[in-house]
Amino acid sequence: MRKAMIGWMVVAALLLGMSIGRAADKDETTLTAQVSSAEHETEEGYFSLGPDTTVLAKPGTDLQRFLSRQKGRRIRVTLTLVGGEQLSRLER
Repeated sequence: MRKAMIGWMVVAALLLGMSIGRAADKDETTLTAQVSSAEHETEEGYFSLGPDTTVLAKPGTDLQRFLSRQKGRRIRVTLTLVGGEQLSRLER
């Protein structure tokens, strides 16, 4: 009985290790930080995310409006690598 329990614990540990290794393999990072900005900075689109990160959002965009509503709250931001080159296109 004891050997079976140890065997199952080893299998569980291996599965957990593989899932953690797989999560670290992705080209992404997650940041959880409190949004802060002075009133004039909010209007210009400057936001601080914690002590180390500053985000500039173009005034009038959805991102700027979202960050304006979240001032003083903690948010989670996930940055992901986009594969391949993508060109911007202006639709007329």
